[in-house]
Amino acid sequence: MKLVLTLSLALCLVAGVLPATPIAVAQTALDGFSAQRAQTQRRLEERFRAVPAPPSAREHLRILTREPHIAGTKEDYDTAVYVRDQLRSYGIAAELKEYDVWLNYPKSPSIVELMASRRQRLSIQEPVVPGDPSSSHPKITPLFNGYSATGDVTAPVVYANYGLPNDYDDLKKAGVDVKGKIVVVRYGNSFRGVKAKVAEDHGAIGCIIYSDPADDGYVQGDIYPKGPWRPGESGQRGSVQYLFDYPGDPLTPGRPAIPGVERLKPEEATDLTRIPVQPISYDAARAILSVLKGPVRPRGFQGGLPFAYHLGGTNDVTLRLKTDMDYKMRKIWNVIARIDGNEEKDRWVILGNHRDAWVFGAVDPNSGTSAMLEVGRGFGELLKQGWKPRRTIILGSWDAEEYGLIGSTEWAEEIAPELREKAVAYLNLDAAVSGPNFGASSVPSLWKAIRAATVDVKDPKTGKSVYQQWQDRANEGRSEGSPKSEARIGALGSGSDYTPFLQHLGIASTDMGFGGDYGVYHSAYDSFHWMDQFGDPGFVYHVAAAQVWGTLALRLVEADGLPFDYADYAKQIREYFTEAVGLAGRRNLGTAFDERSMNVAIDSFANEAERVNKLREEAVRDSNRAKLARINDAFMQTERQLIDPRGLRGRAWYKHQIYAPGFYTGYAAQPLTDFRQALDDRNGPIAKESLERIVEAIKRATSTLKQARGD
Repeated sequence: MKLVLTLSLALCLVAGVLPATPIAVAQTALDGFSAQRAQTQRRLEERFRAVPAPPSAREHLRILTREPHIAGTKEDYDTAVYVRDQLRSYGIAAELKEYDVWLNYPKSPSIVELMASRRQRLSIQEPVVPGDPSSSHPKITPLFNGYSATGDVTAPVVYANYGLPNDYDDLKKAGVDVKGKIVVVRYGNSFRGVKAKVAEDHGAIGCIIYSDPADDGYVQGDIYPKGPWRPGESGQRGSVQYLFDYPGDPLTPGRPAIPGVERLKPEEATDLTRIPVQPISYDAARAILSVLKGPVRPRGFQGGLPFAYHLGGTNDVTLRLKTDMDYKMRKIWNVIARIDGNEEKDRWVILGNHRDAWVFGAVDPNSGTSAMLEVGRGFGELLKQGWKPRRTIILGSWDAEEYGLIGSTEWAEEIAPELREKAVAYLNLDAAVSGPNFGASSVPSLWKAIRAATVDVKDPKTGKSVYQQWQDRANEGRSEGSPKSEARIGALGSGSDYTPFLQHLGIASTDMGFGGDYGVYHSAYDSFHWMDQFGDPGFVYHVAAAQVWGTLALRLVEADGLPFDYADYAKQIREYFTEAVGLAGRRNLGTAFDERSMNVAIDSFANEAERVNKLREEAVRDSNRAKLARINDAFMQTERQLIDPRGLRGRAWYKHQIYAPGFYTGYAAQPLTDFRQALDDRNGPIAKESLERIVEAIKRATSTLKQARGD
């Protein structure tokens, strides 16, 4: 039994609740399609969803994860060729696109040496795990951080919790100074590049990052290979690029990394750290933290190791950290595949997933690559049956995402004028499968489209729709008799390849996947064996991911009237602003800005969105192609109007006025970004100026929606 958004259910969603019992009805209506075309579309989707299959998804992942394939290596190139050739075999034109970018590998193994009662060189190698044959591969990437500086420093050690500004405030209150010292921080609560930046800003000369067992180790459950969680000798690789400044090739911000483009000198790049940064395991961290003296940790600093954490900073415990990096210009390879539209060739629906991995990358990212290939196989079968898509489909297999979203950013920067003119939406898939729990993030205009796509895909574990399983999980623990709430769709921050499309160019974007207990992130144990045992035995969720992704894409490709809803966008902006106003009041900044002008702008945006929604419904019903073309163009361009060419304060690459990562939030979004940052900084004049720019953006968006009327 499947769900559809009938009128009564839609009204419940508007009210923020779900009916107590599912509503079972025949599936006929489809948002953006006339009644006749909806039937044709559903048959097309059913044929597509019949193609993705566990055996082929499993085989793709097996091949993609046979060897470590960090960006810029021969093995990375081999995965690009595999993806290209597979897509070609499905009848889809596909090519490689090269870029020359600034990347680092370890020139020699890092040294982490503890000097306390005795000298002890700590292990930074992940050992072989019984039963996982790939864990003995001779080319496993050493534990290192992308874009760490080269350095050889010896100093006292300070434990700084998650390494965020409030943690350093607590250190200061405890009388512990980190200047000239090496900080040890744990992963979590923010992106690792933020941790490196904050350490550098506070005068630390080195930074060590470890995964605490409280966050993804034995405190969570059985460790690998018995369970899915991180074992004691496992570390988390990853980039420490200052992604919140700008992503992509560090030497070509805002420009593509192609021949003839002027490049910065490495010392001029503002998104690179100047201190050595090194990941270690929690077994190695135990050796350091267990001998630290100084004050006992403040509230919130205690992790999962079996002793009281101390802050250190004393001279009787020192550490040597040596990193030796080989920085060079290196080639990376995107795969760009294209199916030309039959009626609207210059309207593009783009599906993207990155392919490079720190080691094997079974979950991150190649579960998504496997799903992409199954989507491509499904599209290929439709083409063989005579299907001619209405709009153009582009599949992008990005390289060097792990270093800083490089492949997608360089491609987006290179063809930015075309993307601004032609892109309907960008649909991202990254770590597509690590368990059975669906989740999504998106701009609000595509919320309904995501939910509707999940209604029509079966959840392999429960037999319900993916939508219903998603909702059931969101309402676990709800008290009996209380109304059900709609599962939230998250805000897009950064950390994956939607970033250049949404936050630099203003292209409506989505991100989704199936999550679960996943404790081997960025380790050598994110392997085919781990996936086969824990992430997706049977590879049925790889199929579901492909089905949801492809269904959403097909609706955007084929809809008469694009299924965007800017009324949802207005409602979400209002919610963000209401929350921010409350924060401003608590910080005595309530009179620093013009609250009324923002509310008036949101009201106008919401009213115009409702009018255009009704106009679109009428045009779809009447099959008024001229009116639909005008509405669709307005829907595409409305997101663009939330871009301010001046960019955000102090980081001009990010231009979206509603969605961007904050300076310290890491991957997480900080909606109404500059305004919210000004409130956090307690800076009234900047809050006023930032809000004025947001109001201007909303007014531009409203004006663009008005163009749909054709008055």
